[in-house]
This record gives sequence, structure tokens and C-alpha cells, in this order.
Amino acid sequence: MSVGFRPTEADAEILNAYKRAGETNSDVLRRGLRALQRQEWEEQAREDMARIAASGEDLSGEPDAWEYDDQGRIRVSGTDVTVNAREVRK
Repeated sequence: MSVGFRPTEADAEILNAYKRAGETNSDVLRRGLRALQRQEWEEQAREDMARIAASGEDLSGEPDAWEYDDQGRIRVSGTDVTVNAREVRK
């Protein structure tokens, strides 16, 4: 799919202001779209958090659904399912 875009003078100024070394206008627009998508996701998450908080739901008293076994692997509580813990990268 191809999308045509004819930037106004103000649009071109914004594109140039946010363009990183070696980037094309398309690259800047892609980053902008990803930022917009992330912003919308965060706004929805905030709305969901507010709704859950208003409902009085509190999961802090619930038991964890996982635990570490004797070898340091993660075990799903009440099952025999285990996975290796991910190493922390520095």
C-alpha cells in the first residue's frame, strides 16, 4: 500500500525538525505514527486503570500465580509447568 502526502510548509518544518541523521521523511512519519499509537495505548491503559480502581477491585491480597522452584526456575502455581528464569542483562 502506498500513501501520498504533500506536506505544507509547516509540515515540512516539523519533519525537518524531527528528522534524525540518515532518516527520510517516511521514516519520520513512521516514528510519528508509532508514537501516536503508543500515546493512544497509554491513554486507554489509564482509562482502564481508573475504571478498575473505581470498581474497588484490589488484587494485592490475591496469591501469586507463580513461584520459584528449588532450581530457580519459574513454576506456575498448582501445575507442573516450569520455565527458566530470564537472565538480567547489564
